Amino acid sequence: MLRAAILGCILVSLVHALPQYRDRILNGHNVPNPCCPGRTWDRVGHASPSGTQLNRFGSDFSANGHRFTEQLCLADSDGDGVRNGQELGLITTQYNLETLCRFLVEYNMNPRAIAFLQYRGLLGNANSHPGICDQTGPMSNCRPPPNCRC
Repeated sequence: MLRAAILGCILVSLVHALPQYRDRILNGHNVPNPCCPGRTWDRVGHASPSGTQLNRFGSDFSANGHRFTEQLCLADSDGDGVRNGQELGLITTQYNLETLCRFLVEYNMNPRAIAFLQYRGLLGNANSHPGICDQTGPMSNCRPPPNCRC
């Protein structure tokens, strides 16, 4: 019985924190940690670094078949006023966000397409978290996530 409980806990952990999901998210390995500047948030779709609860981006990612779709790219999952694609590094000085999101989806997030966007200056580093409201400034309604510590 104890063995089954332990196995169940391990399986739940694997299902809720699959590292390969980061490969399916634009700049998924470089999403800034809103609690610890200079660090990354390894569990992009989760509300905390260690819990299983999904944040809004994680729920949206799940609802989109665990794929970074055009709809997910254009959404503002955390409600901070910045769309997911922009938070994850898309630069909209030459093209609009819709065009860049569509390009990524049409090429299935192919590493060559991502490298092309980087080469053309259309993709930089992720600059904020798409699932945790972390924008700062006088117009921001964001609050740090609970248990926010390094």
